[in-house]
Amino acid sequence: MPSRPEPMRRTEFPSGPWQHIAVGYLGLPSGDYMLVFVDYYSRWVEVVTTKSTTSEKTIKMFKGVFYTHGNPISVTTDNGPQFRSELFKDYLKQNGIEHHCTTPLWLQANGDVERQNRSLMKRIRIAQTG
Repeated sequence: MPSRPEPMRRTEFPSGPWQHIAVGYLGLPSGDYMLVFVDYYSRWVEVVTTKSTTSEKTIKMFKGVFYTHGNPISVTTDNGPQFRSELFKDYLKQNGIEHHCTTPLWLQANGDVERQNRSLMKRIRIAQTG
């Protein structure tokens, strides 16, 4: 008889804005990318466009957004190579930021970013047809 799956655990709701955020890349039809930040508390979205998704460029964009909002307690990302690099891990560690990676190939695990990406792509397609 197969074992029962573990019950789902809800993520604890943050007590304030910009404590826990989700981050992910969105590829654009032009070949550019958007780095999308979503605050778990307020659902506020920050978007930075780029032509490169290297760890160095990702860290630079993180610094720009964190300069405005402050460093969060934790960041949740997918398992993209830029988020798994030692350079990126060191950056987060030096700034006291916990890093949570989602399950590979399971987009629902980073649902807030995926939902925002779907909404952003819809708006981009509408803008391109106009």
